[in-house]
Amino acid sequence: MPLTGLVLLAAAHMFDYVSFLVMTGKHGLVAELNPIVVGLAQEFGLPGLTLAKMASVVVLASVFLVLRPHRRRWASSILTIGIVVGVFGGISNVASI
Repeated sequence: MPLTGLVLLAAAHMFDYVSFLVMTGKHGLVAELNPIVVGLAQEFGLPGLTLAKMASVVVLASVFLVLRPHRRRWASSILTIGIVVGVFGGISNVASI
């Protein structure tokens, strides 16, 4: 079960990232609604944004794995929120395309 959640987390954020690339390729960075993402992209470019996205997924997965043995509900909640955020970001990007 935890492996499924981690795969869903990675897939959700991959969906967000790929849809971001398509959206910004078509409309430019002005189409991105998240000011944090815009700031990262302007400051560090696509490589920096890619590393930040990967780091966020690794941190979420790590927190889940550390909490899971002792605080299952907290761990599941954090993982669920991470998945929902990734899916929501991807859907908002697709809606902008």
